[in-house]
Amino acid sequence: MIGTKISFCRKKAGLSQEALATRLNISRQAVSRWETGEAVPDTEKIVQLSRLFRYPPTILLDEIKEH
Repeated sequence: MIGTKISFCRKKAGLSQEALATRLNISRQAVSRWETGEAVPDTEKIVQLSRLFRYPPTILLDEIKEH
C-alpha cells in the first residue's frame, strides 16, 4: 500500500507528518489520509515524494505481491 511506503520513507527521513506536509505545501491531514489509505497522492505529489526521499517513483507505486 502506498500509504505504508510513504509512512516508512517519512520516518526513515526523520520527518514528522507536519514537516513533510510543509515541504510539499499541503496540510498535515492530507499526509495522514495518504498514510491511512483514505486518499492517494496525485502524480505531481508522487514525483515530489520520490525526489524528497530519493527513490524512483516506482518504489512508491509498486505493490508488494503476496503469495
